[in-house]
Amino acid sequence: MIALVGVGAGIGAVLFWLILQIAPPKDSALVQLGKLDAMHARHASGGPRSAAVRPAARDVHSRVGAFVAERLHRRGVAYTSLRQDLALTGKSFESAMGRKVLAFAAGFLLSLTLVVALTLAGLVSFPPGSPLLLAAAVGVGFFFLPDLDARTAAAKRRQEFEAVLYVYEDLVALEMAGSAAAEEALPSVARVGVGWPLALIRDTLYRASRATSKKDQWDALAELGIRIGVTELRDLGQLIKLVAHDGAKVRETLTARAATGRRRRLAIAQGDAGERDQSMRLAQIVLGFGFILFLGYPTVAAIAGL
Repeated sequence: MIALVGVGAGIGAVLFWLILQIAPPKDSALVQLGKLDAMHARHASGGPRSAAVRPAARDVHSRVGAFVAERLHRRGVAYTSLRQDLALTGKSFESAMGRKVLAFAAGFLLSLTLVVALTLAGLVSFPPGSPLLLAAAVGVGFFFLPDLDARTAAAKRRQEFEAVLYVYEDLVALEMAGSAAAEEALPSVARVGVGWPLALIRDTLYRASRATSKKDQWDALAELGIRIGVTELRDLGQLIKLVAHDGAKVRETLTARAATGRRRRLAIAQGDAGERDQSMRLAQIVLGFGFILFLGYPTVAAIAGL
């Protein structure tokens, strides 16, 4: 009995630690934006990381993640989708890989300990070697849990960014209609708005204007779209480059893309509302059927008893 209590306490402690590693406390939007800028500055400079920001100097999962990330880079494994999701949520790739490795180890050890405990207690019996295979399968499942968390958070933030982007395009077109050049309208509108999407756009434009080799603002926005996985922004930057010499065509393009984006978001919202409506109808049908059973059960029981 004491051994089972100890095993249960150990499993609970591992689960609690695993939850903290896979789903750490969320930072505010400004903190995440600062982390995103810091990572982008390090990658853009191409220099070695300083000791203050080196993942290996922080914690165990960052050291493990840095080791795994380096091995993956040498073998040409890009993990592009995961990198985009992490860039949008302000987390480093090394830290995410560390959480994935530690999640695999925790899942493997947790399931193996549980299987061994059940076998010693005589509750179940497994063929030789199957506990290791079962533990490895559970570990692989735990390995992909951080990906799911990053993908869910990034999808939500990506929707927020796209919603603000359509408004930003409209405002830039209006600013250009007042005889403002695109180079003036882009940062001017970004300075007016609030929120992390406009702060990210504002920071990108500022870096482009202050870079050693001055970068075109549309190119900078296209690179931002590639970095955070927002195809609307990437396509916008590449499309505007084709008509950048004609201010009227730029305004028309911005207005048309903003209108198209709003219609698409409206269609998505209507589809989501329809799905929720169907879910509510199904719930009402099930509830009504259960109420009918509740009312009819005494009668049916009485007839069956006769």
